Amino acid sequence: MKNFKMALPASLIALSMLTISGCSEAETEKAESKAENAMQETEDKAQEAKSYTEKKAEDAGEYVDDAVITTKVKAVIFEDDNLSSMDINVETNNGIVQLSGFVEDEADIDTAENLAATVKGVKDIENDIQVRKD
Repeated sequence: MKNFKMALPASLIALSMLTISGCSEAETEKAESKAENAMQETEDKAQEAKSYTEKKAEDAGEYVDDAVITTKVKAVIFEDDNLSSMDINVETNNGIVQLSGFVEDEADIDTAENLAATVKGVKDIENDIQVRKD
């Protein structure tokens, strides 16, 4: 980034000096061309940096969103008196919630899945919860 900031002013200064010093028209055109090329390179690098930054911000946002979804799913399961939230694990990746663990009966498996489906941002649910066998 430091090089980008230096390229444009340096090119403009060189162009100005050549123009002031009375260079030939060919030399002035050559200096102008170099300055334009330097400006274009600077713009291209700035666009690359912007795209990279936007992509990293988007990736970070997805991670935060998944963490929020996981927390909300755990909360709705915890609020249900029939489910033991300590026995149900919740993980989220790209909005896909994976439920695993153990419950007392088949109905609890459906209850956990239905509760998870109520959370905003859940795209799909992989339900690997099993009935505990005594």
